[in-house]
Amino acid sequence: MNASLRNVALTRTAPILLGLALATGLAWSQGAQKWAKVTVDMPVSRAACPPGNGADIANGQCLICHSAGMVLRQPPLTEDEWTGEINKMRNSFGAPLPADQVAALAKYLQGINGRQSP
Repeated sequence: MNASLRNVALTRTAPILLGLALATGLAWSQGAQKWAKVTVDMPVSRAACPPGNGADIANGQCLICHSAGMVLRQPPLTEDEWTGEINKMRNSFGAPLPADQVAALAKYLQGINGRQSP
């Protein structure tokens, strides 16, 4: 390819390449703004779960993310249903509750706000 043809090709492709570079840079900077770091301060629960066997687990584990009022307003569940809910919190949402405390917490929650198995 001779020099004049090369100059014509560069003259035609340079604006296209420049436009692509600008569009990519613009999209990148807009995407970066979309994913800005956010800090949230959660309200502190001043209430505690009612006394009973397992209250220490509920107060120490559930109230990390939930208020006592939120825990106490749940629909009445059986012990097995509470076990399912607790395991959902552990497995899907990363609740740091040790596996060996699940049964005691489920029994406690069913006792304060639950129904008997059919």
